[in-house]
Amino acid sequence: MGIYKQGKLQLPDFKFSFAKAKKPALAVAGAAVVILVALGLMALLQPAPIQGTLDPNPLDLTKGAQNSFLTVTVTNVTDATATNVPIRVEAVAADALVVFPKGANIATLGKGEYRTLNNAFSVRPNPNAVVYSGAYDIVITATINGQQFSKKVTLELKAA
Repeated sequence: MGIYKQGKLQLPDFKFSFAKAKKPALAVAGAAVVILVALGLMALLQPAPIQGTLDPNPLDLTKGAQNSFLTVTVTNVTDATATNVPIRVEAVAADALVVFPKGANIATLGKGEYRTLNNAFSVRPNPNAVVYSGAYDIVITATINGQQFSKKVTLELKAA
């Protein structure tokens, strides 16, 4: 049986039925949704390159507290081992807060590994300035294999 019959072009007769196409279309759409959800979960489960916590937070100067200590965790999210990873910490309002030390260095950090610097940084109000109650941002930066990452943490300060 050819497509030519008696000098006329005869194409096969295709009958499309939406009722028959409904199940395969739903299966493809369902698979697409599952794939998108899986990709979203993978992104959520990937560790953050920098995490930071302040203790105590809030810092209540009216109760005699003088310092808050910053713990920083750095995770190597790049594809290779990193060496000499610099960590820098600075207060956005540098006139109001003093951070000491201003930085640290991690000698080696393998792919997917993390290091926690427990209470490695002291944050306190600047004794040479008038400091008011409020929220003060502190920015932590790390450069891992040439990629710069940053994280902002906020210190709540209760002044007299």
